[in-house]
Amino acid sequence: MTPDRVGAVVNPHAGSGNAAELFADLAACFPDAEVDARITTGPDDVPVAASEQADWADLVVPIGGDGTLREVAATLVDIESETPLFVVPAGRGNSTYRHLYGDEDWRAVARQLAGGIDPQPLEVGRVEADPEIESTYFLLGFTAGLFRSALDNAERLRALPGPLAYVLATAGAALVDDPVEASVDVDGERLHDGPARLVAIGGGRYRGSDFALLPDSRPGDGTLHALVVEPAGVRGSLRLGMLARTGRLREHPAVSYATGERATVRSAAGLPVEMDGTPIPTPLSRAAISVVPAALSVAYPSG
Repeated sequence: MTPDRVGAVVNPHAGSGNAAELFADLAACFPDAEVDARITTGPDDVPVAASEQADWADLVVPIGGDGTLREVAATLVDIESETPLFVVPAGRGNSTYRHLYGDEDWRAVARQLAGGIDPQPLEVGRVEADPEIESTYFLLGFTAGLFRSALDNAERLRALPGPLAYVLATAGAALVDDPVEASVDVDGERLHDGPARLVAIGGGRYRGSDFALLPDSRPGDGTLHALVVEPAGVRGSLRLGMLARTGRLREHPAVSYATGERATVRSAAGLPVEMDGTPIPTPLSRAAISVVPAALSVAYPSG
């Protein structure tokens, strides 16, 4: 399929705030198509903008970070849209783009898409939580513990490049924060019960751009990947960080890893949680997470 209409959903506040420049680059990649933009002023605008573009366009393109992409994807799932999705990575981490397209520059991929699109299915995760949360779908994943604090630390380091800010923020949280208490079940089997530095459940291989947190995950595998990191001391934490950068996190004895279709996370004390880089303001005592296979269509170049 060659796209004749490309509909962008633009978050002008993402990353360095150069959304207008990125939209111009996107339009230049599709010289034979009509390229339209819907500019959002906040998350409440995204469902309407994404729905309108999905109804009109042959290709929907969020221009923003992982949070913007998650909001657009959730809308497409809710309206059961079959319009394929691409993303212009304009955030600070852009982990979903790397999970889907590797390290190739997005403009090169877009120019290939202009010549033809091969839609491929992609799973999403769904969360039912106590207390209830407004956001229920994710692409990258759901984490409790370390990364939630790292998001707050990274916000204070906005002057730095995104990947560097996330590395420093995560290191700081690992050294200062106390572990969380959590039990984790995957497909009814107990994976962990006790103190944990990090609980991560999802489908995206990368977090913070550089961390291969779920190294076995691949787009379209239709599977939830679950990881728990137990407290390992200062030296162990440094080793864990190095292994995560190289996709070898499972080699560390403090790491438990499982795959399945459903996972449940519980904590009597409540867990600090984030999804796809978006903090959840209320600590959760329970979260039931399931995979929704083939929930979205993702655009890859033909051939």
